[in-house]
Amino acid sequence: MKVFLVEDSAAIRERVRLAVAECGGTVVGEADGQQDAIRAIRQCCPQLVILDIVLAQGNGIEVLRHVKADLPAIRVIVLSNFSSQPYRKRCQELGAEYFLDKNQEFEMLGSLLVTATSGGA
Repeated sequence: MKVFLVEDSAAIRERVRLAVAECGGTVVGEADGQQDAIRAIRQCCPQLVILDIVLAQGNGIEVLRHVKADLPAIRVIVLSNFSSQPYRKRCQELGAEYFLDKNQEFEMLGSLLVTATSGGA
């Protein structure tokens, strides 16, 4: 599975890269800002995007909106510290398949990646 990672924290990017590799996936690109992410996702057309809401420039909700409008077949897992119900609801409305709280649900990422790799997300 080709995965694109949108995250402003280098430490989180490393943890996610390890999780993706453990599940047999490949990180095909990374971005820490909204515009770079949108442009790069359009170019490399990954199968899955793992997306933070707060980015170095811009925000992940706009990335999600663009991805789902332009490339609706791409699956999206939102992984964020901003996990209140309004954020979860907005991401779900925009088409995110899953929303995980970085602090409380990060360990679930591996099983979601396995599900996504097998075509079940």
